[in-house]
Amino acid sequence: MLDFKKVRRRIYYYGAYVFSKLVLILPYKFSVGFLSFFFGNIAYYIVKEGVKNAKKNLKKCFPEKSNEDIKRMVKKIFFLEAMNFFELTNFPRMNSRFMRNIAHVEKFDRIQKSLRSGKGILFASAHTGNWEITAAIMAEMGIPVNVVVKKIYIDGLNNMLVGYRKSKNIKVILRGASDSGIKLLRALKRGETIAMLIDQDVDVAGVFVNFFGQKAWTPSGLAVLALKTKADVYVAFDQRIDKYKHKTVINGPISFTKTDDFGKDIEKLTQDITSILEEHIKKHPEQWVWFHNRWKTSHIRGET
Repeated sequence: MLDFKKVRRRIYYYGAYVFSKLVLILPYKFSVGFLSFFFGNIAYYIVKEGVKNAKKNLKKCFPEKSNEDIKRMVKKIFFLEAMNFFELTNFPRMNSRFMRNIAHVEKFDRIQKSLRSGKGILFASAHTGNWEITAAIMAEMGIPVNVVVKKIYIDGLNNMLVGYRKSKNIKVILRGASDSGIKLLRALKRGETIAMLIDQDVDVAGVFVNFFGQKAWTPSGLAVLALKTKADVYVAFDQRIDKYKHKTVINGPISFTKTDDFGKDIEKLTQDITSILEEHIKKHPEQWVWFHNRWKTSHIRGET
C-alpha cells in the first residue's frame, strides 16, 4: 500500500534539494537580495497564521506603535527571514574570505580568554538576525563550535541542514537524541563551545521567566549545564548591520553563583539571560521571529 506521507516528504525533500542547487547557480546578491524580497512578500500573504501571530505579539509588546507601523514591521520580518534562508543555502560557496567579509565578532578577545581556561563556553542565543551566521563566523575564526538543534522530521531536509552547518566546520548535536547529554559534556570537557537558542516556547525542560512583561516558558538546559560545569556563559546575537553584512554582538561572561537552592539558581540565570535577549530584541525588533507563539505554555497553564 502506498504511503502518501512518505511520498509527500520525498517530494518536499527533492523540491528543496533542486531549489538549493539552483540558488548556487545564481549570483549571491540576486538570491539573497531579490529572491528574498520576492519570496518574503509571497510568504507574508500566504502564511496567514504566522502574520496574525506576529501582529498580535508586536502589538502586545509595543502598544505605542500604530497598526500601520506593525504591518510594516511584519513585512520586514518576513523579508529578513527569507534573507536568512537564502544566506544559509549559499553556505556551500562561502569560502573563508567571503565569510570574513560579510561578518565579524565583537569582543573576540574575551572569548579567547575564556577558552584558555579549558572549561569550555556556553553561548545562549536567540533567533535574531541570522543566527546561523553567528556559528559560522565563530567557527571560521577558529572557535570550536557545537550547536544544539532540533531534528527536522524529514530526514533528507535534516541531513541537508546538517550538511550546511558542517560545511562551515560547525558540529551538530541533535536535541533529544539518546547521546546528546554525553556529547554536550564531552564538548565542554574538550574546552569547546556549545551554542543554544533559548528564546522559544518548546517542549523541553524549562522555567517560567519574565519576557516583555509576561511569563514565558523558557528552556533551562543551558543554565543547568552552566551551574553543573561552571563553564563561562555568554549571550551572543547576530545583528544584521546592513543588507549583506552581519556582526555578532557579545555579552559576557555572565556572572552567576551556585547556592543551596539549585532550582532558584536555574531560574535566576535563565532570567538574567532572557533579560539580555529582551533588551537586544527591543533595539532590533524586525530581526526577531515574532510569528512564533512565544507565550503559548504560560497561557495554557493559566499563568499570569
